[in-house]
Amino acid sequence: MTSHGVPRSSTVPRTPQAVQADLLKIEAYNKLVSEVQSLKSKNIYSQASLSTTTSLLTQNPEFNTIWNFRRRIILHLLSIPSDQSTTKPSDDSDTKLSLLSSELSFLFPLLQKFPKCYWIWNYRVFILQTSSTTLRLQTALNLWKSEMGLVNKMLSRDSRNFHGWGYRRFIVRNIEVLQSEINNSLISESGVGQDENAEGEGDDDSLVEQEFAYTTAMYGKDLSNFSAWHNRSKLIPRVLTERGATAEERRTFLDGELGEMQTAVYTDPYDQSIQLYNHWLLLESCSSKSTSHVFPLTDPQKSETLLRALEWMRELLDEEPDCRLLLEEMIFVGGLLRDVGETEEGEEVDREGIKQDMQSWLEKLMEVDPMRGGRWREMQERL
Repeated sequence: MTSHGVPRSSTVPRTPQAVQADLLKIEAYNKLVSEVQSLKSKNIYSQASLSTTTSLLTQNPEFNTIWNFRRRIILHLLSIPSDQSTTKPSDDSDTKLSLLSSELSFLFPLLQKFPKCYWIWNYRVFILQTSSTTLRLQTALNLWKSEMGLVNKMLSRDSRNFHGWGYRRFIVRNIEVLQSEINNSLISESGVGQDENAEGEGDDDSLVEQEFAYTTAMYGKDLSNFSAWHNRSKLIPRVLTERGATAEERRTFLDGELGEMQTAVYTDPYDQSIQLYNHWLLLESCSSKSTSHVFPLTDPQKSETLLRALEWMRELLDEEPDCRLLLEEMIFVGGLLRDVGETEEGEEVDREGIKQDMQSWLEKLMEVDPMRGGRWREMQERL
């Protein structure tokens, strides 16, 4: 018998000793569950309760209601003030930091063993968010920054994991918020006006350049990393805004990105991740209906950009005449070009010639992709 193409070995008969051992484990587990449920029903939020939930969740991290019980235990322990007669006032925050740090440490081996268990991730987010409201700002910031080590490790093992990329964006966003709060408090304490420090403050708060460089490094290792391309598209508007880029600088930036995409598509024209990012760049910059300020091109500039794109795509099509993704993108670019208008030389776009080209590309698509033949015929009729 097979499952998803993986053959299953025949069931090996179990010895009475093995069966008995499993029964003892089940009995011990059920006893532990009953103990935790009793503590939960009695609202006992103590270190002993925390330890008992640790034993249970280590065995079964999918037990979501116990994670909720553990949350209440943590909040209760954090609310208990330190004994001021034996403890320095400053140690109260240290005690809380120790508790929250130990929780993050407890979760790490669980995540290694059960990386797709949402309850573990949800609880980890809860601990980090609690640190932001419980600890000193700088202490909480250090805790969030240390979480980047886990994110880097996770993405080094699976660089295309979109959950990992989403978690990275979440961590970065919270680091920026905390850093901004710290900077604002320092400005308030120093009595310096916001306007006098606006430029420097933005540089201190933002991680956008760091994250943009990270996407470059990640797609450099694997062009098929769709998550890296997607994250890059989300960062570009902020990158250009924070750089204070002029219209000309934005166009130069766009030319650089499109040049990178030409090289990438030539490397592997059958990679959908690359084609999608190239598609986004052209749609964002050259659509006649676009009101985006990311790449503010004039109509002649749009025409010139699209004509250059079509030129190298035609050359590549001569080498890869059966590439469906390339044909689809050429039809898309042709449609944008027909809507734009005149070129930089003041000449009208040859709409009829482009239409004939698009007709021929659609004919080729019906040949190489007959399963979507109805779609391509409908597009022909609309032309």
